[in-house]
Amino acid sequence: LLMQQKKNHEDLLLSIFPKTVAKHMLEKQTSETAVDSMRSLRDIDAQNYTAARMHQNVTILFTDIVGFTAMSQSCSPYEVMQFLHVLFSKFDRLVDLDSRLWKVETIGDAFMLAAGLGTDDDDDGEEKSVMGSMKKRAEKASCAMAAVSFGKAVLDEASNHLMPNGKECQIRAGVHTGDVCSGVVGSRMPRYCLFGDTVNTAS
Repeated sequence: LLMQQKKNHEDLLLSIFPKTVAKHMLEKQTSETAVDSMRSLRDIDAQNYTAARMHQNVTILFTDIVGFTAMSQSCSPYEVMQFLHVLFSKFDRLVDLDSRLWKVETIGDAFMLAAGLGTDDDDDGEEKSVMGSMKKRAEKASCAMAAVSFGKAVLDEASNHLMPNGKECQIRAGVHTGDVCSGVVGSRMPRYCLFGDTVNTAS
């Protein structure tokens, strides 16, 4: 039972935070908090599990829905929420198809995704070598293309859906690559957030 609780706890962290962040949290936890998922999540800030860190050449992608505000004013909240749930669940499945992609969050009708976050966790010694540097650039370029491909895929996916007001769903997408700062914000219902001009430009 204890092992199952520990696994459930690890799975919960991995579903909320990127692998490297979740791994850092798990390494810092005591056996007492490891079996109590909710307590562990509340205590993240107090335990100093994660700190702000910089990532180079991360690709950020935003999407939003054309005419969403007007549609939401003419339809019931239930209809709007059901529509977003169906649409974003389709987006989530597309994210799951590529391990280079990480869904950051949804805010209203906006969907935010990052690619290339995990490629900064390699050995620094390899990064300093010529081959290591070339490999890193190739990985970053691959992640950027993965984000662009995702953007094209969700444009196509959205066209298969009708909004609650009967109009075809159309979305806009913005993408940009650059440096970002990441970190876990808050101690109650903590969120993994990304900040920086790269985020603002993509948005």
